Amino acid sequence: MGNYLERLKNKLKIKKLDSNQPIKAWLFVIFLNLIGFSGFFYLKINNIHLNN
Repeated sequence: MGNYLERLKNKLKIKKLDSNQPIKAWLFVIFLNLIGFSGFFYLKINNIHLNN
């Protein structure tokens, strides 16, 4: 049981970001997610349904 908890703790540990990661690509993905969520909330606030 102790070994399981140790492995789980190692998997959940936040690792340092790699400096080789493309920062602009991550910013683009976050920006698209923000646009998607804002569109979702806009549709909900204005009571617009996209289903048939």
